[in-house]
Amino acid sequence: MRKTFVIIVAILALGSSLHAKAKYCKDFPTQSAAQKYFKSKQPGWKRLDGDKDGEACECLKGGSGYGKSSCTRWRKKYNK
Repeated sequence: MRKTFVIIVAILALGSSLHAKAKYCKDFPTQSAAQKYFKSKQPGWKRLDGDKDGEACECLKGGSGYGKSSCTRWRKKYNK
């Protein structure tokens, strides 16, 4: 019983620590900062390029999509 409890606690701790490391575009001040993280392939890096074109977080300042209407809505939502 004790061994099972320890295993469950270890699994839960690992899962929560991986989730805590997940990154989102809203976590970065600029596109270049997000791109640097994206290229480093640290936890959550794939999430930063939703359209899979190699450019992370296009809606952030400096990104190719910054002026698009969809990005305007996104920036307003996240105060970017």
